[in-house]
Amino acid sequence: MLLTTLALSALASIQGAQLDTSRPHRSFRFVYTAAVPAVPSGAKQVRMWIPVPLDTPDQTIGKLAFKVGSGEGGARSGNGLQAAKPDDLEDGSQGGLKWSVHDISGGFGRSVCVESAGSPLEVELAFDVTRYETKGGGKASAEDLAKLKQPNKMIPLDGKVAAIAAGMSLPSDPKAAVRALYEHTLERMKYDKPDGDKGWGRGDAEWACDAKYGNCTDFHSYFMGLARAKGVPARFEMGFPIPGGDEKEAKVGGYHCWAYVWLESQGWMPVDISEADKHPEKTDFFFGTLDADRVTMTGGRDLTLTPAPASGVQNFFVYPLAEVDGQKVDATRSFKRINL
Repeated sequence: MLLTTLALSALASIQGAQLDTSRPHRSFRFVYTAAVPAVPSGAKQVRMWIPVPLDTPDQTIGKLAFKVGSGEGGARSGNGLQAAKPDDLEDGSQGGLKWSVHDISGGFGRSVCVESAGSPLEVELAFDVTRYETKGGGKASAEDLAKLKQPNKMIPLDGKVAAIAAGMSLPSDPKAAVRALYEHTLERMKYDKPDGDKGWGRGDAEWACDAKYGNCTDFHSYFMGLARAKGVPARFEMGFPIPGGDEKEAKVGGYHCWAYVWLESQGWMPVDISEADKHPEKTDFFFGTLDADRVTMTGGRDLTLTPAPASGVQNFFVYPLAEVDGQKVDATRSFKRINL
């Protein structure tokens, strides 16, 4: 399995730091379940892609268990495939299903694509995580930094966000300048996900600029647009928030994302602006620190999966992507954490 140049370079950027195990951390098992429970009569092909997390300087992934099932109800079969580490997860087939593991192009991460010959399917991926609090760091090549100052489809640099950035006078100190962009985003944006509103949750920086509300994707896309317009490299990570509590198992409701900016004096510095909006008392904390209550699944925007889905390049990738005979369909999904 060969990494594309971009994917390899981006992954190297976040793995340039060594794992510091002295930091606050937590361990848990994460279970990701997805299914296409019913398909039209006469369907020839069902495909579903899900993300596979990787080790980073802020998390270790191990004891992967991958199960697949087909037929009505998609009952998962047997013990499936066991893998000590993400790199050990291999292509295979079982019970009329086949799957293949690929690196994601245009960002970092890995995906597994499961395919049936027209029957419903279900997938479960479970893995242990040790996640560490982080203040960032790491290395980046000049090529990486140049790419991460460029626009994405949903983060253009020739529109309203860039115009706002052009009108902002920032401190000369790079970290103080980024803090000003962080504070501006907090002042302008409000965390809100109104029912029936289809605008939020796409990470559309121009939409967020006008709407002034949204979820984590909207906050961080707007912020990244400002940063890049000011010449500051910025990158995007997508994963899940991990609930606390002493109960053995807990449901994980949905995804979460955050961003990093590059500072020459520090390397990659994290921000979690939507969490700062929800918890104003932690505004200072989330400027430069991420807690351990999360797991990273993928990074980047405008991602290319393999085999290529008919829907093309993906805005971001964390939830299952499913297609029946080349037509995108909704997949069911559920996530939980198990305390270790």
